[in-house]
Amino acid sequence: MPQEQAYAGLRVLDMSQGVAGPYCATLLALQGADVVKVEPPGGDWIRVMGGGEAGMTPLAVASNLGKRALCIDARQPAGRAAIERLAARADVLVENFRPGVMARLGLDAATLCARHPALVYLSISGFGASGPWVDKPGTDSVLQAYTGLAMLNREPDGRPRRIGMLVPDTVSALYATQALGAALYARSRTGRGRHVQVSLAECCAAFQAAPIYESALFAGRQAPPTAVPSGVFRTQDGFVTLLVLRQDMWERLCTALGRDAWRSDPDYADNHARGRNAAALNAAIAEQLAGQPSAHWIATLEAADVLCAEVQDYAQFRNHPQMQHMGTFGALAQPPYQTLPMPYLPGTPRGGPIPPAPATGQHTRALLAELGYAADEVAALERHGIAVQG
Repeated sequence: MPQEQAYAGLRVLDMSQGVAGPYCATLLALQGADVVKVEPPGGDWIRVMGGGEAGMTPLAVASNLGKRALCIDARQPAGRAAIERLAARADVLVENFRPGVMARLGLDAATLCARHPALVYLSISGFGASGPWVDKPGTDSVLQAYTGLAMLNREPDGRPRRIGMLVPDTVSALYATQALGAALYARSRTGRGRHVQVSLAECCAAFQAAPIYESALFAGRQAPPTAVPSGVFRTQDGFVTLLVLRQDMWERLCTALGRDAWRSDPDYADNHARGRNAAALNAAIAEQLAGQPSAHWIATLEAADVLCAEVQDYAQFRNHPQMQHMGTFGALAQPPYQTLPMPYLPGTPRGGPIPPAPATGQHTRALLAELGYAADEVAALERHGIAVQG
């Protein structure tokens, strides 16, 4: 008999937009929760960010898998009343508006948690609920710059460089989901919910705990290298990465490369010595690796038990025998597209279909009916532009 999903029966009201909040709610949906995504009549702004059709951009799809969608205008009293009905039956509410927006709608944590003491209310902000930057917009590029991520990923000449995916939003979704799980566990003992607050800034800080600690520990001086040699090296037909973590691995690398003389060279005696001479050492390895194809070096380095991998693109990653064996990717039948690959959520069953993301307002009428609205009431909401059926 299949094992019941961990969050089966959990009701989640997702009022968030963008990525951090929606992806957090999707992680709950992919573990069995009934997640209702609420969008304004114009739709979640992420639906126009990047290429795609009918509002189904890659970010909108990946951040909203497995949800049902209600499109309603919370600024109107009749629309707000519908959301209040949803909140009354919800276990979790997720929002990521700037501080103060939900209070102006009368849907803030203080109001709703007072009415529904078991509600776990999650607020995700850019920079926290108070302070000099409380109203500053927190986008990915802003957070990467502000929290040191761009500096950590800097070019060899020192120029900061943004990492090419939405790291602050994604890691914030993961930390927020963990915090929600902890709050739900506490509720199982006490029966009471709580207001959980996380910010993209603090999530980026937690995510970078080790390098932030290192920068303080070695302030004003060069931190010792973690591993030398290490890096991405060009081969005849591509790139490979290799790194040496221990002295015995260094000695095996020397043998694999036919560089036994390096083993007795005082410039390379240990990791600290190699760190002082990293530029020359990495340059020598780069010159040698450029003379053979990637497959040759992967076979050579793996035989010597040296950490290495070929640098792959996403298609190579998806089609690699290890990923095929693990069943990491499933087939997502996502309208309006053909079936495309999507990774399963780690720790969940493999092999079944991945639930698609909804279109804006795709389930509006059905959800309003569940909330007790009669057909003529739904029609009136639609006629006045308060509710939209996708």
